[in-house]
Amino acid sequence: MRTRWVRVLWCLYLTLVLVPAAAAQDKNPTVLSRAQKVDDPELGELIRAAMASRENLSSEEKLQIVRKVTLSYSQIKLLDRQIEEVSRKLEAAGGPADMRYELLLARTELETKLMTELANLREAMGIVPRFPFEQHLLGDLNTWLNLQVLDQRVVVYDTLKPFQDYWAIGRHNVAGLLSEQATLDYIRGRLRDKKNLPLRIDIGYRSDTRSAGERLRDAVFSLAKETGTDMDVEVRLDLIWWVSATAEASFFCREGKIRTLYSAPTARPDGNPMLFRTGLVDPNDLEQHILWRLSNPGNVPIRLQVECDQVSAAMARQVVEAIKTKAQDLGLGDLVQVVAVPVEPVPETAFLGRWEALGKGYFQAMDIQPQGVCQVIMGDGTETIQAGAGVKGTWMPTCKEVLVDINDQALSGGEYYYLAFINQNGNLVVDRVEIHTQGHLNVHNSRQMIFQKMK
Repeated sequence: MRTRWVRVLWCLYLTLVLVPAAAAQDKNPTVLSRAQKVDDPELGELIRAAMASRENLSSEEKLQIVRKVTLSYSQIKLLDRQIEEVSRKLEAAGGPADMRYELLLARTELETKLMTELANLREAMGIVPRFPFEQHLLGDLNTWLNLQVLDQRVVVYDTLKPFQDYWAIGRHNVAGLLSEQATLDYIRGRLRDKKNLPLRIDIGYRSDTRSAGERLRDAVFSLAKETGTDMDVEVRLDLIWWVSATAEASFFCREGKIRTLYSAPTARPDGNPMLFRTGLVDPNDLEQHILWRLSNPGNVPIRLQVECDQVSAAMARQVVEAIKTKAQDLGLGDLVQVVAVPVEPVPETAFLGRWEALGKGYFQAMDIQPQGVCQVIMGDGTETIQAGAGVKGTWMPTCKEVLVDINDQALSGGEYYYLAFINQNGNLVVDRVEIHTQGHLNVHNSRQMIFQKMK
């Protein structure tokens, strides 16, 4: 009998003490098990991201990261709750002014601590936070607008994908010549469609339109804030220094052929992979050559002068009409001046032969040969071509001159050419020149060279 009661008591003990204890142990895991895993999904994601942002971490470095992230996370959560409670008390009606003042000070202090703790967490995670109007990688952009400021008007260009940071291979559509307000309305329309974000806006100004450029930039800032897109909009303000005020002699019509100038191999507006270069123009590509001069940001206003000999007068008129028509189609007629200029051509044979320098200069001698080939013996040399070197080059006729290219690279980028003409004494006069972006020859500020033809 006694033995049976002992068994009953053991059963009761097991039921009332050991089973609840085991259940409690399941509900309250040990400290070790809690240290070995993270149950909070948000904290777990923070630790994972912090580890992923660094490579080849040692065990000690991993432990340090876990510790820093966990401490910052717990502090941020606590500060969030404290700020929420203080804000709730501030919103409650009534209360003395002194109490509200103390609560405001307390919230400000808590917000300062929160910012500090967020900075600690960013450092531990290797995070650079996003901020309004930050720069975006080209590959992340969905839209890129170029705005060229012309005082009260703006030429708006829509950059075509794939976006390119190098001006010579970027392609653009002309959205229009708009007033400042119409430009802002156009931008607002692009910002309203989330598919256009992130969006970059480059505002270009010339020396006399700086204030208008700054005014437009500030208006774009306000517009982005108004539409809540300031985190997805990048705005740049740049001086347009890379083009001349006017472009002249961009096309040369001689003996029924058209030639033009480019400062670098340049992408066609239609996306054809064949780049434009200085030299002959395929008549079938004339519209593309014209379109590039009108659609590349910064090129307009532009003055195009088409030189021609008598044989090519009709062709020159066709070029002029094509330029005018394209300018009107793009709404840029007011910004484009174009004229055909008849000239008396100098025969190419007059340039052929060996020429010796009459004084010191970049060159000592030039041998201009048929088929656009030339040989140059350097005199003093240039920044990139040593003195006395023999250099092979090419030449291209304009209407009255020849343009010599010996691949004379400038240290700052770009290339120097040499423009040669024959003076009234029959000597060859050579100027060092650069081709500006629009396709305009600009005489370099350097010594002129004079050569005498050898018999």
